[in-house]
Amino acid sequence: MPLSRLTLITLPLLIAAGFCTAEMHEHAHGEELMQMQGSHVHGEVILNVVLEDDRLDVEMISPAMNITGFEHAPSTDQERQALDDAIGKLGQAGNLLALPGTAGCEAAASTVETSLTEEHAGHGHGHDHEPAAEQEHDGDHAEFHVTHAFQCDEPGAIDSLTLTLFSHFPGVEKVRLQWIHGQRQGAAVVAPASPAVTFE
Repeated sequence: MPLSRLTLITLPLLIAAGFCTAEMHEHAHGEELMQMQGSHVHGEVILNVVLEDDRLDVEMISPAMNITGFEHAPSTDQERQALDDAIGKLGQAGNLLALPGTAGCEAAASTVETSLTEEHAGHGHGHDHEPAAEQEHDGDHAEFHVTHAFQCDEPGAIDSLTLTLFSHFPGVEKVRLQWIHGQRQGAAVVAPASPAVTFE
């Protein structure tokens, strides 16, 4: 799976915080690829949050095991249902995080991508599901890549957020959060017992 704009923006912050290391490799076609060591850890999720002007972008990268309980293409009706349920949940930003109501943020677009299956039915507005054949695979380490974009009437009111994904996805034990808020930036490791994060 190619690195997204949010990942590229927050990657230097990740490295500075000691969350991962990055090595640059030359691709056969001259493309530069980032290989983030240790990014696929069961129980852990990477969450990138970037606020620019009145736009808030959120990106979540998680091993499929955290979300569905398996990392192979679904082979039973139960597994197929679990995958469909997971995609539906991930497509709702409120199942990942909660923002201050005074910020007046409205969902503008979202995507849910996974290599677990080739085709998904659309869930809600603006959801894209990338075919598995077009995604990069890392052995059997299937992942979910989720993005949400918001337009906010009062972006200055976004001084904190609360991670709600712990209650929706019990397989998530830890979130490695990187955030950029205007000219400020920071990183935190968030656990279910203390899901609130303040931007300071």
